[in-house]
Amino acid sequence: MKPAEAASAGRVARAFGDTIARLHARIGGDPSASRVVERWAQQLWSDADAGHVCVEVADDDERRQLGASPVVDVAPGVHEAPLVLDGDALYLQRLWRAEALLADRVVALDAPAPLAEAGVVADAVDSLFEPAEADDAQHRALLRALGHRLTLLSGGPGTGKTTTLARLLVAFARLAPDARVAFAAPTGKAAARLGQSLSDQLARFDPTGELRARLPRAGTTLHRLLGLRANAVAAANAAMPLDYDLVIVDEASMLDVEIAAALVAAIGSNGRLVLAGDRDQLASVEAGAVFADLCASVSDATVQLLRNHRQKDAAHIVELAAQVRDGGSGAVTLRWPGPIGYFRADPAAIVDDALAEWAEVREAIEARAAPAKVLGACERHRVLTAMREGPLGSVALNRRIASAVQRAAGASPRTSTASGAGGTGTGTGARTGTSTSTSTVGSPFAQWYPGRLVLVTVNRPALGLFNGDVGLCLPRPDVGTKASDDLVVAFAGESEARLFPVAQMPACEDAWAMTVHKAQGSEFESVALVLAPPGHPLNTRELVYTGITRARSRLTIWAEPEVVGQAALSRTLRRGRLAQRLLEQNRRSSSYKT
Repeated sequence: MKPAEAASAGRVARAFGDTIARLHARIGGDPSASRVVERWAQQLWSDADAGHVCVEVADDDERRQLGASPVVDVAPGVHEAPLVLDGDALYLQRLWRAEALLADRVVALDAPAPLAEAGVVADAVDSLFEPAEADDAQHRALLRALGHRLTLLSGGPGTGKTTTLARLLVAFARLAPDARVAFAAPTGKAAARLGQSLSDQLARFDPTGELRARLPRAGTTLHRLLGLRANAVAAANAAMPLDYDLVIVDEASMLDVEIAAALVAAIGSNGRLVLAGDRDQLASVEAGAVFADLCASVSDATVQLLRNHRQKDAAHIVELAAQVRDGGSGAVTLRWPGPIGYFRADPAAIVDDALAEWAEVREAIEARAAPAKVLGACERHRVLTAMREGPLGSVALNRRIASAVQRAAGASPRTSTASGAGGTGTGTGARTGTSTSTSTVGSPFAQWYPGRLVLVTVNRPALGLFNGDVGLCLPRPDVGTKASDDLVVAFAGESEARLFPVAQMPACEDAWAMTVHKAQGSEFESVALVLAPPGHPLNTRELVYTGITRARSRLTIWAEPEVVGQAALSRTLRRGRLAQRLLEQNRRSSSYKT
């Protein structure tokens, strides 16, 4: 979070606490409890902003004062008060309702629903596997999804989640020819990637294309699937459920508690839901760690894919990721596999390394290679950083790399004069070594030049551009000049690159260096992972694991020697009661059945 953003968040939390305290006093609350109500309301807002669903109120007297306040409803008697006290947990009402609804609907979804007779289902599944794979976890996942309404499929990169989903789609289409299927992801980029990956895998299991013709051609965002508006009210819900027999959601680790609640509430009485993701990755930006909590507490519905199908040259990355995921076996210093580069974090060296990786892209641009080919080259490597701010943050590194790229290419940045072109960007004139370049930080227009790599930061469905999409600025293929009016931004398409004049570009920022959070769901052949200084709270097991697993074949880590080991021992724990609710409801359900 930027310093200005952190200060703003603090002001908002204080304002919320003050507002709740004033409301408490205005509607007859005990004056002696006003300070307690204000302090806990402020803390609750701050913690929700940090991803927590609730705060724990340990003091009995303070719980009593909160429970007696007219601005606090005490569960289960929840009505319209802005805060809810449930046992020793204090919630914002919207988060309490979301967590309670999510737990209720998950328990209802976790039920048998055979799609056909057991023998027929088994034959359909077996036909998609070689005999040696009969006991594979992917096999179990299909049997689970075809026999139950809820399936949780967890696995790291390379464990075959997409292959499993493709097999499931083929089996489902064979067993239920008229069924309606949807697949979605939390972001537009993830949805597009899911659609392309599934299309590639389906060709393997359905060579004639007969079954594929019945399935959707592309994925969609969860917001679009659910009809979510800006106020987070979904058009699809229990009263008006989704008209799909099977809904598949990828990148489920990115689900926050409110989106997840809206999703499960919208699944129809005969619908099935498959959530696929990696339970060990970073949790959502918003409140909750939904997918990890579900996998931990709904074990019957969870299938964990452990076998990695990556090539042998990625074994060192898989090994290190497993060490970090498992907490380094209690060791402070991990054993480093030899093929992984490991250097002390130095901004100048990181920039030099990035520039060397960029040489192939620069050559392709100068040779006027096809946009799709140039895009493929620039997607092979990425600098990922734990932070946004600071010398090792994405903003500073992007400025340095941008300046170096322009000098190497002999380009001078040109500012588009078209209104709406590209937002403010991050500027390109930061100092690198002893050379400088003119900076226009704060300019209302982005600077465009051949080779600029950008990350879209807003959704523009009309253009087919979404938050998280990465594009590359290039000369127009049919124009020989490099004037700004003749520049386009290329994005990956189904068969060839999609080209947009810079005047059409929505808000974006430089993308040579990205935060690990923004790289979730992406993979690159080569990753330079830049970690925070020792002791920094951002260096957590989940962040380092997520960063490592973005690399397919080559990984370089820029950090002090002790950082990775420390991070492996530092788990991200988000406060919430979803897992507890699910376990309690399952116990009650089991007692009722017996």
